[in-house]
Amino acid sequence: MNILNLLAGPLIGSLIGYATNYLAVRMLFRPLHPLKIGRFRLPFTPGIIPKRKSQLAIAIGTTVGNNLLTSEDIEKMLLDKGLKEMVVNKLTDLLSAKKGHTFKTLLAECFSEEDYLYGKAYLKNAINQKIITGIAKLDLGKIIAEESKRLIKQKVEGTMLSLMANDRLIDSLTTTLGAMFEAYLLENGNEILRPIINQELEKFENRPIGEILTDIGLERDRVHYLADKMYTQFIGTKATEFIKHLDIAGVIEQKINAMNALEIEKLVLSVMRNELRAIINLGALLGFLIGCLNILI
Repeated sequence: MNILNLLAGPLIGSLIGYATNYLAVRMLFRPLHPLKIGRFRLPFTPGIIPKRKSQLAIAIGTTVGNNLLTSEDIEKMLLDKGLKEMVVNKLTDLLSAKKGHTFKTLLAECFSEEDYLYGKAYLKNAINQKIITGIAKLDLGKIIAEESKRLIKQKVEGTMLSLMANDRLIDSLTTTLGAMFEAYLLENGNEILRPIINQELEKFENRPIGEILTDIGLERDRVHYLADKMYTQFIGTKATEFIKHLDIAGVIEQKINAMNALEIEKLVLSVMRNELRAIINLGALLGFLIGCLNILI
């Protein structure tokens, strides 16, 4: 009887400690919704996690996005030797294949048909205008005038025409001819060049990328070297920009907010079940020890 009396305090303390911590852990997740008596909401309802889900989502998203998965982490992951080698090899295979992707099929996979056609039209116009501008800078009118003057003088030299075709007349004719040619080219150059450029672009975009690279002297080893260099440089300079566009914090926040309270409970328990159980058992142990101290005091 005396033993039961002695153990009663520690056992009751242990029971109280266990129950208290069990309720505290349960109140993290339950109840799922506010409980009301009439118009009054009971305190501590809903549970802490259902009630603070939005704040929890922001906190977790910010922590992961700003501290756990930084641009340096992304860069290090993407430059991992295994991943980098896999990407570079795939890129090299793609670019070196003699019967693989053409520029047309490759770009069609990356862009919508509307964007592809718009880009193609823009490229045609840009090339066309670049050629016309380049020709204008060459001063072809003057070149044609000079060359025409030389040929005419060569043809009439030693003939009766040389008496009539003096230098002044020849200069006037060739200068006019050069000016007419230049004016015609500037006015009609786009129409002349457009079908030629269209035809050449059609041929170019329908040739396998590997054939084009081989034609300009880029064999597989060189393509692999350039692919490796471009990948490394791209990741090194674009990792920060990439992670900003990725918005990891925002993605995690949205995912957590989209989860219901039961899913969050299941997620937390899958990670912390043993720890939460230890907290409950610790309450029982502390209650038992406090009960023992009461006996001694």
